[in-house]
Amino acid sequence: MLVTSYQLLKNMQEQTQKIKDKFKIDLHMHTIASGHAFSTLDEMAREAADKKLEMVAITDHGPFVPGAPVETYFRCGDRFSDTMHGVRILFGIEANILNMNGELDLPEFILQKLDIVIAGFHDFKDLGIKKNTEVMISAIKNPYVNIISHPYISSVEVDIEKVSEAAIENNVLLEINASFFYKKNKASDKKVYEKIKKMIAVFKKHNKKMILTSDAHSASEIKKFNEVIEKFPELGLSESDFLLTKEDILEFLKK
Repeated sequence: MLVTSYQLLKNMQEQTQKIKDKFKIDLHMHTIASGHAFSTLDEMAREAADKKLEMVAITDHGPFVPGAPVETYFRCGDRFSDTMHGVRILFGIEANILNMNGELDLPEFILQKLDIVIAGFHDFKDLGIKKNTEVMISAIKNPYVNIISHPYISSVEVDIEKVSEAAIENNVLLEINASFFYKKNKASDKKVYEKIKKMIAVFKKHNKKMILTSDAHSASEIKKFNEVIEKFPELGLSESDFLLTKEDILEFLKK
């Protein structure tokens, strides 16, 4: 019996959905508080519940990004509801790496109160690959940093293999940012794609887990993982290479 193109496509879509259903968390997303995102906290939580997520992290940009919240916003974490619409909500930040010392744009006394801290380059002055790598590794060594966002971006080159080794050594997660795979201006960047493959190779070599995130800037982008999951065979990935559940993250954060 011949298998039609339609049947092949349907089979691929069904397989993608089966894998996607195993991801119960999305730990990188932005609300309107970031200044350039489009959904409220309540809208994000409702969408997460509709998509059967157990846990999400609200990680609005740090004060260095134009339009982002001021320090006071992040100091109010104790007034933040940790469960909305049945979804566990972590209150965190996508902080900005500011300088040669890997310092972030929030003081330590605030960082230590947050549920989760992502750090990354945003409008960082390119210092060359050697210095950029040293700066990112300094941020990785910050005891409050849990995740490094999109370490493979093309605007600030780093030695992704050295960064990956440092992350593993310091129990910091590196993300595969799903937005790279569905945004046309990113998905066509072959150099970035090769760096993602190198990052994956290091983590698999050490049998360590990564994190898959949406970097959602609107509720509709939450758990928008289809495009990256479709690339799993090409990237040598399976769901077993990632932290998948609320329990996985709570155990990771304990460390």
